[in-house]
Amino acid sequence: MNSYNDWFVATVALIGSAAALAAGLGPWENPYRLRTIAGVVDRYGMVVARAVWIVVAIISLIAGIAIASGVRPSYAKPDRGLIDNAK
Repeated sequence: MNSYNDWFVATVALIGSAAALAAGLGPWENPYRLRTIAGVVDRYGMVVARAVWIVVAIISLIAGIAIASGVRPSYAKPDRGLIDNAK
């Protein structure tokens, strides 16, 4: 059972994934002015910078789906009492 916090974080990750995918596939220049991405553009070119945005989108999508599904490492399981109180 997921709490509202899990759903919120999953939604933020999925929105971030959509934004990164739009930056990677869209015609905009502003996402490529970010310092890290601009460094990738200068060193490796625009095609690799687009691939970086798409990889970020895929990683964020996987994280959002995992969070929404309730996937957690065994040491991060909340107490049962906390789950019942979150309803």
